[in-house]
Amino acid sequence: MNQIAHDTLLFNLHDLILLMAVGQYVLLAVLLFCTRKQTEKSSYLLCAFLLLNAAQSVDTLIIWSDQLRLLTLNWHPNLFFWGHIGVWLQGPLLYLYVASVLYKDFRFKPTDALHLLPAITVTGLLVNAYYSLPKAEQIQGMQNLQFMWTPLMGNLTTLRYLSVVAYGAWCLFALARYRKQLRHQYANLEVSERSWLTWVVLGVVLIASWALVVHLIGNNIEHTLSNFMGIGGNYFSFIFVNSLVFTSIRYTHLFDGLSSTQPVSAEEPTAEEKGFKDEHILRIQNYMQQHKPYLDNNINLEHLAQKVSLPERTLSRIVNQHFNKNFFEFINTYRIDEAKKLLKQDKTKAIIDVLAEAGFSSKSTFNSIFKQQVGMTPSQYRKLE
Repeated sequence: MNQIAHDTLLFNLHDLILLMAVGQYVLLAVLLFCTRKQTEKSSYLLCAFLLLNAAQSVDTLIIWSDQLRLLTLNWHPNLFFWGHIGVWLQGPLLYLYVASVLYKDFRFKPTDALHLLPAITVTGLLVNAYYSLPKAEQIQGMQNLQFMWTPLMGNLTTLRYLSVVAYGAWCLFALARYRKQLRHQYANLEVSERSWLTWVVLGVVLIASWALVVHLIGNNIEHTLSNFMGIGGNYFSFIFVNSLVFTSIRYTHLFDGLSSTQPVSAEEPTAEEKGFKDEHILRIQNYMQQHKPYLDNNINLEHLAQKVSLPERTLSRIVNQHFNKNFFEFINTYRIDEAKKLLKQDKTKAIIDVLAEAGFSSKSTFNSIFKQQVGMTPSQYRKLE
């Protein structure tokens, strides 16, 4: 009896949470679109990603809320499943968004159109199995959700969540590759590491994984448990949307990104890349000693290459192959030498001031690198006679 009374409500508390999430996705997408830079592809991609999440939430609401499902059937049965189709674009948009944030020379390629194939295929299957049916048959199939429990919908739902998880794993691989590249181009990694982006990807993967588990339990074990877990998933989505764009807007613009062309590494020199001149090496050494560019905590490979009038790839070759270091190690070796001098010159100076004057921006990074290179902490070194 209580269940019947509950179902007579158009919206219950759980539905309202989902509606609020929809509203937040849409409003944040509009805000991001209105405040974007005209050439900023990452903003367009994030807007599209947010709107797809809104469409998915609307689709979930009109399918699983009894009152809304009946209203939708009476109004237009073809309104179902657009969010379902959109989920097949969620993974590709996430991956392209991550790539656009990480690499400043990100461009759309013709091969990116291949990401549309699963969504196009699913659209064709749904047209054949649902949209092409007479209205009466559509109503019959969705009135009591019989169509949702068909093998076609069961398999498509499983595969769509697996698709998001797979793309999420691809994004995490791209982030790991990116962090490896960072050490060849940047000396301070705190802002440029994009830890917040890892969190965003993990949030998407965890929500998709939860939804997959809910679906499998509902299809194979017990509907009551899956309904309860599905409601929990709606709350997770609500929390996620509150943090997703906040982190993106806050951190996306702090760093311009890398070039997608990898610098030369010590392990992979080609024959034509081994011909740098001794004069280039001397130029770099003299500049480092005389101008101390490492004291600038924002120094990177591009900036130093401009200062010594060398192409980035030539500077990268010399750092990797002659000095046998990546850029991160090369710059921080000079910084540690500077910190050692400062520690000895004034033993009353605070460690935090020493690391700042030496070019470091993080105490944890300074302590870690100092101990790695010197074999003791800065405080222990200062006590040496």
